[in-house]
Amino acid sequence: MWDTLQQKYPKAFALADSLSYALLLLLSFLVTLPYYPYMAGSEVAGVLYGTIAGVFLLLFIFSQLGQQVFSSRVINVCWILLGVVVLSGLIVYAIFGNTGMNAEVRSVLIPLCALMVGWQLKMDENRLTGLILVFTMGIIVVGVSLIFLQGSGFSISETYFSDQKNAVGPLMATAAVLNAGMAIGASGKRKIFLMILGLSLALFCVLMILTIRARAALLAATLVIALMLFQRYKNKYLLLSFWGAILLVVAVFLLLPHSIKQYVYQSLFAGFSGDITSGRMARNQQALQVLAENPLFGQLLNARGVGIVHNYPLFQVLNFGLLMAAPLMALYFYLLFVDIKAIATKGIAAMRNVGFYALLAVFVVSMFEYSFPYGPGTTTVMNFIFFGIALQNNKS
Repeated sequence: MWDTLQQKYPKAFALADSLSYALLLLLSFLVTLPYYPYMAGSEVAGVLYGTIAGVFLLLFIFSQLGQQVFSSRVINVCWILLGVVVLSGLIVYAIFGNTGMNAEVRSVLIPLCALMVGWQLKMDENRLTGLILVFTMGIIVVGVSLIFLQGSGFSISETYFSDQKNAVGPLMATAAVLNAGMAIGASGKRKIFLMILGLSLALFCVLMILTIRARAALLAATLVIALMLFQRYKNKYLLLSFWGAILLVVAVFLLLPHSIKQYVYQSLFAGFSGDITSGRMARNQQALQVLAENPLFGQLLNARGVGIVHNYPLFQVLNFGLLMAAPLMALYFYLLFVDIKAIATKGIAAMRNVGFYALLAVFVVSMFEYSFPYGPGTTTVMNFIFFGIALQNNKS
């Protein structure tokens, strides 16, 4: 049916495709702006959120004109699992009077819609490059503004200068991963140029992460970029490549100027006299104790005041128990499984696969932040759009 319509109205579909890409570029820049200094709570914020919602809605509508809406098995499974999550939420409300599952459903809805958008888009390397660069420019504008307006420039403060670092940091990590992927997977006449540009932007994003001291984001960016490099340049001598990579990293670190090593050390440890996890490890242990006493229902039966646990799976199981959190965990681990399988089989041989690594970055962050990999807000919209693009570009 869709093929017939495309043949009958080629100009209309071409126009929808162009509008989708233009809206996508606009959205990729807009989703970074809520974290601009002093934006939260301002009059402009309401207008900005409304604009983002409007652009996303238009993008969703136009993008769905490209092909069959539910032609992806991954998307279909995700929506089925989300339906089970909704059913679980109704049961939790009916039995325990708890409405906490509502927020979890809302947090998953936007990323799944973003995944559908990405799946419907036709993206070649030129378009993908443009999208990565526009998104990165938005991150740089916000990051540099935060560093100079709420901090003291590119220097390490003993106190965290921004409450937004836990959301901005993963955005910076995503930009770092995307640019590294652009550099590693580039091809054609512009390969050398894109390699230099991509690596430069990735390093600058890492510098911003170090400056705002977003350690979970730094770990995510470092691990995912290291994985990309390993996959791209490994050879049949796998063990030799592994130890060679380790020796190279150690050698580079030892040869770095003392000022750079000091900058990294202060970013990670400055101002900590005791627990460098800021009490998170203690809360995780308390959560595990509560679950040991009541694994099936967690705090649904007896809230123990553990506080916010900064680990997505543990946070959900603590709040809803193993039984009621099972649908949420099924969706979480299904997406993670699909992503890891794609990375293992497809690799980073081409830029079109960079979306798999962008999603992996927020899953790494979810080990240290309870709102990821789906939120907060529109923080991970671009990760899921890039993931959808990667799925589309690799469909069999």
